[in-house]
Amino acid sequence: MEDPPIEECEHDDINKTEQDTQMEESKQNNKDVEVAPALIAVHPTQNSVAVSVGSDLRVFNVPEDCAVTLVDESGGASHNDSIRAIKYGANGKLFVSAGDDKLVKVWSTESWRCISTVYSEKRVSALAVSNDGLHVCFADKFGVVWVVDLPGVDGSEAPLNRKAVPLLGHYCSIITSLEFSPDGRFIVSADRDFKIRVTVFPKKPLDGAHEIQSFCLGHKEVVSIVGENFIPTSLGSSISGGLLWMVTGASKLSGSDHSSLSRVKVISGFRKSSPDSLEQEPVVLGDCEIPGGAKLLEKLQGSISIDEKVFLAAAEAVKTAMCNLLIKKQYSVEKRECRKRTRNDKKMR
Repeated sequence: MEDPPIEECEHDDINKTEQDTQMEESKQNNKDVEVAPALIAVHPTQNSVAVSVGSDLRVFNVPEDCAVTLVDESGGASHNDSIRAIKYGANGKLFVSAGDDKLVKVWSTESWRCISTVYSEKRVSALAVSNDGLHVCFADKFGVVWVVDLPGVDGSEAPLNRKAVPLLGHYCSIITSLEFSPDGRFIVSADRDFKIRVTVFPKKPLDGAHEIQSFCLGHKEVVSIVGENFIPTSLGSSISGGLLWMVTGASKLSGSDHSSLSRVKVISGFRKSSPDSLEQEPVVLGDCEIPGGAKLLEKLQGSISIDEKVFLAAAEAVKTAMCNLLIKKQYSVEKRECRKRTRNDKKMR
């Protein structure tokens, strides 16, 4: 077999270089359009509603019909990067926020003071609060779930700074959601590889969780409701009220005059006790029908009304961001080895 001409080999090398360049540009473009989805959380008795957009945390007191001012006296840093998880405790006394700045902040919902700041080794992707309010669990980008012990935290004590310990792990897969079962016996974790793991929450969680109850598979597509252009980035509900709260939006929006955007919607009719109940069917409430009305929307959205063009552009960015959560990056063997060496070098320093 004859060797190909030199010119042909050089042409192939040039094409390969151009393809590599295009791939790198495509990856960079995908990185540029990656946004941080807006999140929503509702107090168990609907006393307050919280929304996070980027590093901005907004809370509204529903009974008093006013915005809440957060006070951070924990001695730690404030959120300075995208918040990726917010959650109320089961009894409503605690509220927790965490995200890309590797900070996990625990707030008292009575005073809205930050009573504890926990430092994560890596960016936080999900969190959960135990039903007794004594433990906060959070997951990082490498698929490890950590637990921090918060005995006696009721908002009246001095600010606490505690160290987290590993509880369980998903092998090299980003955990996208954490939840405790209603009875508090299990902690459920879901990852980007569509696996859902149900783990027995131990009596001594600081010693680790070693008993797996079950595995199952979750959704492989983005779930969209309330119209074609409204893709909820987060859902929230309370024990009372029969309302489902939703938010869509994002921060780090490129090509827009708005760096961040959020839109809140509420669905009523979630109190049916049986299929034969004659209670009202679920319906999307108008802005004036939402508890807190215009004041709440102004606080949580940043403005009462949102321009339709801006909202449609944000909806596309949100859809892209949610789809990217399901895409697992593929690295060559050489790049994987390089990443391993880099991580090991950091650990040895």
